[in-house]
Amino acid sequence: MFKGIFYTSIASIFWGLPQPLYYNEIKFIPAFEIVSHRSIWSFFFLLIIILSMGKINEFFNIFRNRSHLIYLSLTGFLISCNWTGFILAVNLNRVQDASMGYYLSPIISIGLGNIFLKEKLSILKIISLLLMFSSIIFLLISIKTIPYIAILIGLTWAFYGLFRKKINVSAEIGLLYESGFISIFAIIYLIYLSSVGSAYFFNYSKLTSFLLFFTGAMTVFPLFCFNFGLKNIPLGLAGVIFYLAPTFHFLTSILILNETFSNYKLISFVIIWIAVIIFIFDKQKKEYI
Repeated sequence: MFKGIFYTSIASIFWGLPQPLYYNEIKFIPAFEIVSHRSIWSFFFLLIIILSMGKINEFFNIFRNRSHLIYLSLTGFLISCNWTGFILAVNLNRVQDASMGYYLSPIISIGLGNIFLKEKLSILKIISLLLMFSSIIFLLISIKTIPYIAILIGLTWAFYGLFRKKINVSAEIGLLYESGFISIFAIIYLIYLSSVGSAYFFNYSKLTSFLLFFTGAMTVFPLFCFNFGLKNIPLGLAGVIFYLAPTFHFLTSILILNETFSNYKLISFVIIWIAVIIFIFDKQKKEYI
């Protein structure tokens, strides 16, 4: 149990603290270019690890299953949109919006589960959903702005989880295919950028090129930590620990990145935190009854 809590906590804190700070160092680079490199180098690092683990046959099995190919191509598109949303949040000094998105995604998943998987909604889940919508509507009315980054991150992460439930493929093998699928388009995009002289890789500084290359390791490391931890603790507990990630996003945005934090956003976050607490309580109650 301790191993599971330790490794899932390391992964969640890594997602929440080092990652936004890391991408903040290359925020001058357009989000699509960063996502392109993240996809390519994630595939590179994952391929080396999968080969060393002797699991490459699991990867090739995907191509024998049409359903797996369709769903993983779809989740590849969704994870690229999610990564783009997060990097946009860093580039635009809106890490708080990323935090909000990851807080909202499990609650959005409740609604998706009800619509697509016919999962029953408890009273507490309905209250969580209503509070989630209330927080977004409150922001819309108070600051007359749609939190589009939060909505993009929340929706793509929730739909990603929904479609990954449809197939029995391990997280690392699935991400290997997803990053490979995205890399096809990423390589074409980077070739275009190079042809017009707009690419940063090898054209700006050695440090920048290294930071773009190392986005692969920054993606793969927490994934393996989280999945290793999952083998040693209940899924529900892992889900609760994952909330460390948006919590550290939130704290990092204010304490380190010095993002402005209005009273309106505070009220919206308080509503979301109440929704999350209700959601966790409902989930844990069902696990231990």
